[in-house]
Amino acid sequence: MKKLLLTFTAFALLSAAWMSPAMAGFSDVDANLQYAWAKPSIDEMNRKGILTGFPDGTFQPGQPVTKAQFTVMVYRLFPLLRNPKPETIPGVPENHWAAREFAELYSTIYPEYAADVQNNNTYSYQPEKQMSRWDVLIVLDALFSGMNSPEAGTTAETAKELSRIKDIPQRQFASYDEYEKSNPLYSSLVPELLLVNDPAYGPDWAGDFDYVKAEALFRFTRLGIMTADDAGLFRPQAPVTRAEMVTILNRLAKAAGEDYAYVEPKEYISGAYLTPGAATGFGSNLFYSQPDETIVLDEAPSWANNPGTRLTKAAIKIESRQVLDVYVTINGQTVKYSYEQLMNGTGKVIFDVSGADSFHVKGEARFPERLTEDGDNEVMIYVMDPLFQDPEE
Repeated sequence: MKKLLLTFTAFALLSAAWMSPAMAGFSDVDANLQYAWAKPSIDEMNRKGILTGFPDGTFQPGQPVTKAQFTVMVYRLFPLLRNPKPETIPGVPENHWAAREFAELYSTIYPEYAADVQNNNTYSYQPEKQMSRWDVLIVLDALFSGMNSPEAGTTAETAKELSRIKDIPQRQFASYDEYEKSNPLYSSLVPELLLVNDPAYGPDWAGDFDYVKAEALFRFTRLGIMTADDAGLFRPQAPVTRAEMVTILNRLAKAAGEDYAYVEPKEYISGAYLTPGAATGFGSNLFYSQPDETIVLDEAPSWANNPGTRLTKAAIKIESRQVLDVYVTINGQTVKYSYEQLMNGTGKVIFDVSGADSFHVKGEARFPERLTEDGDNEVMIYVMDPLFQDPEE
């Protein structure tokens, strides 16, 4: 009963903090020069109803922000940044007051960039955790990965620029072996950057997380969304206050646009990708296995003559000492191309693929019983744009 009362009291306080926006100022902000830097953002976020004041006329700008409060603020400010097919978020009870916001917001990114507990690929969220400045940086960077941002330079150039931030250390290793022996923490939650110095190629970020953390720090400081102070201190472990949070979000909204939207990731089909003007090939030793591949018809790249187009016709040719028939399946319909057809005067067969995203190609030895282990059983199947010109031909 006590726990229920505490939960209700916390919810009541949060509800009061996010009541309809008061257009009047806040007594603890307007007359307090300490928060003059945050007043424009406080007024703007209050006007939009993202984070409003308390019934007593205060804003309580120095109060820390929890993960749940942070999540709801982002959710409200960016209404298009929501996954229409949300997943269950571990650590957030279904009856939590912000369960919907957690589910719809964090289903848009990988948990290793948003979860509060990360342990051996096990992730969990803590709604009542106080957010640090580093937590906010990493989560926002993941949520807004598609935001237009300045391009980082080489690892050496980026590391040099970030070295101006005095309280986010850069640890250097002479080799990857030395790095692995240090038992590094593979987590986005650790505010440090690890580099490996290769004498031949120069420094490189030691791991994927280091690259992600460096990129996040680089672009958010360059955009002026989260910066170090005049002494070069970012204060990564400091709790984010309400005044800081609305300021960060106000800056983010200007940089990304409040219409920033979730884009459902494209589902990639595994297989060999084929674009107009190109060719791809695959093969096997027929004694052990049959050549078998999915061919994905990809769009022509932006630098091609006709960017965005896909093939409407494809061609197949083979190289084989054995008699091999090829089966092509498009939209559930399979057509057999015989060895004789494939070995005709042109050396290839052409077929229609218009409207298809992919098709399947499989070669089968016509006389598998004749194959011997020491025979010439190697076969290659080439799939191509019919207009493709092999420079060797």
